[in-house]
Amino acid sequence: MASQQTITSALVDYIQGMSFLAIPPEVQRELHRCLVDGLAVTLSGSRAGCSHVIQRYIRESGVVGPCSIAGTRILTSASLAALANGVAAHADDYDDTQLAETPDRVYGLLTHPTTPALAATLAVAQEVGASGQEFLAAFCTAMEVECKMAEAVAPRHYLQGFHSTGTFGVFAAAAGAARLYRLTPQQMRHALGIAASKSAGLRVNFGTMTKPYHAGAAAENGVAAAKLAVLGYEADPNALDGQWGYFQVTGGGVDAARIIGRLGNPYTLSWPGVSVKPYPCGSLSHPSMDTLLDLMTEHDIHPQQVEEVRLGAGYNILNPLRYTDPQNELEAKFSLQFCLGILALRRRAGIREFTDEVVLSPEVRAMMQRVKTYHSPEIEAKGAEKMRSLVEVRLRDGRVYSREAFTSRGQPDRPMSQQEMAAKFTDCATGTLPAERIAVALDAIYRVSTMATVEELVKAVAV
Repeated sequence: MASQQTITSALVDYIQGMSFLAIPPEVQRELHRCLVDGLAVTLSGSRAGCSHVIQRYIRESGVVGPCSIAGTRILTSASLAALANGVAAHADDYDDTQLAETPDRVYGLLTHPTTPALAATLAVAQEVGASGQEFLAAFCTAMEVECKMAEAVAPRHYLQGFHSTGTFGVFAAAAGAARLYRLTPQQMRHALGIAASKSAGLRVNFGTMTKPYHAGAAAENGVAAAKLAVLGYEADPNALDGQWGYFQVTGGGVDAARIIGRLGNPYTLSWPGVSVKPYPCGSLSHPSMDTLLDLMTEHDIHPQQVEEVRLGAGYNILNPLRYTDPQNELEAKFSLQFCLGILALRRRAGIREFTDEVVLSPEVRAMMQRVKTYHSPEIEAKGAEKMRSLVEVRLRDGRVYSREAFTSRGQPDRPMSQQEMAAKFTDCATGTLPAERIAVALDAIYRVSTMATVEELVKAVAV
């Protein structure tokens, strides 16, 4: 009976039984979208300051191996490549976001699912010489395990301060690596148990280099957990369950029915889906940003006309986006004052806007002073399963335009086209890959299921 099955057993059975042929066509299409987006932000983030520190750390470690680090010519072990590429993919806060299934979960505060799953599985696939289909099966497995676990834990897990991308990304990495290393069911139990003790990440580090480190460390630690299990390292075989199990200790409980019988039924990529980011900053700001941009465009509002931009939202939005006076681009990614201010000023908020120089420029700081936020009990009462806010633009001539925000480009109800995804990839890859290589890289991503070895994909996106 499903009710008698433990969460650990359900996960092991799913990981063990997965295959490329079992992935529905619509999920395969979403996997390719995740690959385009994930590799795009990895290439962009490889240029970030935090990535340069990690790359130096790996060089100084002296560990040489068969696995590539994006944006460099460094070859190292699978776990360290997973670390570097995981940090890079989350460095710009431009990676995709898991959506919540029900209103009692907190929309946008689950995981950035692609980053740890992709960083880990691509590195291990390169290490073991996996085919494109074997890689995709592992990547899909990692994503599904991560998302279902994050959805199932009691919301207290995130609300009390854990960063879900770090805490559940390690299970994604362990699950994907376990498939590629061909672990036995017992070894998979040990890998999950080891991963449970390596799970980490605190929201206090949002707005610092350590936030992307959560994603990279999750990928690294998950690979290490699977590798240790291969080598005979042991852990509690039911480490996710019971009084001292992962879910109870870190969240105070779990809705097991969101995992048992639900893995691949349906795939999270199919429903409720994953949201692609239109801006390189915290996803909680995106509906508000797109709504402001729509108002500015529709009414042809120019910066000098703006008296004030007001935003009312619940604490689920206001508390994480806590930097009211950001001093650098990392803080600006979690600042409604900057995110709305830069759109009011420039009508764009891309990679080139999120720099220390732009954040500290006099014209941007002046516009940020015109952005006011307040707590709205009415908005909060509508629930947190969507990232709701009320956006209002007051002009100097007395006109006022307002609109409720609840969605943005890239979400399943407003998906980006393949052309828009290509544009994001091009924007991200420019500066890392030569211009003539970008189209070649995109083509390779869409052909990955036909590749005899994933090395062909790695080379296509290599510098």
